[in-house]
Amino acid sequence: MPKLAFAGTKTTTYECMQGVLQDGYSIDLLVTLTPEQGNKSYVAGYMDLTVFADKHKIAMYHPKIYSLKSTEDQQALLAQKIDCLLVIGWQRLIPAWWLDALSIGAFGMHGSPEPLPRGRGRSPMNWALLQGKTSFLTHLFRYDVGVDSGMIVGRQKFDITLWDDCNTLHMKNRIAMNRLLQVHLPHLLAGTAAYTPQPTDIAPTYYPKRTAEDGCIVWDNMDMETLYNHVRCQTHPFPGAFSYLDGEAQRFYFWKIHPFDSHLSFHNARPGVVVEVFHDDSFLVAVWDGSVRVEEYTSPSGNPPKVGQRFLNTPQLDMPT
Repeated sequence: MPKLAFAGTKTTTYECMQGVLQDGYSIDLLVTLTPEQGNKSYVAGYMDLTVFADKHKIAMYHPKIYSLKSTEDQQALLAQKIDCLLVIGWQRLIPAWWLDALSIGAFGMHGSPEPLPRGRGRSPMNWALLQGKTSFLTHLFRYDVGVDSGMIVGRQKFDITLWDDCNTLHMKNRIAMNRLLQVHLPHLLAGTAAYTPQPTDIAPTYYPKRTAEDGCIVWDNMDMETLYNHVRCQTHPFPGAFSYLDGEAQRFYFWKIHPFDSHLSFHNARPGVVVEVFHDDSFLVAVWDGSVRVEEYTSPSGNPPKVGQRFLNTPQLDMPT
């Protein structure tokens, strides 16, 4: 039986490994990060997989360097003589020395609102939400030394609805990944899988990396739909959309909002002004074309804002007199 390994360090890694084990396969090795490494690398959705690996008697290897570029990592992993590597929840390329040593190959998942080669790169689900896309494709592909440029083994499409956020898209993506593995892993391990090269007559496009600072809300530039997409693409497990309540230096985080109304006017309130606070501590904020209801948030004070206070792009504290 070919030796099978996983490289991953996220909740999606855990859920895909569960699926593979339930389908009757054995996992010989898990390459994953320690909690300290995950925190240092700002891995969104990080999960410590130690308990899971111990329970299922899966050998673990914590690399010296996340990119696996150290000589020690190379020697340790080559000694394992892995045949097939599944890369799920591992936000780094696999180095050529390991790709060349795998008798079957390394295989990973990449999602995009469009078929590859369009939509390569970082944070594609976040970008899809931000851009208001309505569907998503999860691709199972064979790794090469490029960025999401390998041959396609299979793909699964799913909807992006108005009610989705990055958390629910991760759930849909996990189902898509498990279904792709159910269909194609037997053929990969048997050496009978079919590979389709990515089209060469279509120019690749690349999404750039998103950081925590991208969560800043620029109130003057956002209508209801734009703000809604901005918040839902930044919410858990990502760092969150944020702003600064006037007079406060700490960030106010927005986790769940919805467009509220475009006809109920609030005396020409400027974007970012709090116009209503409700009994459940949710509140309304004015935007250019109406208002949004903020349902889940993290307030530095622990309290909802007050009517008339305004959210700002940067902290603007009162100067001492």
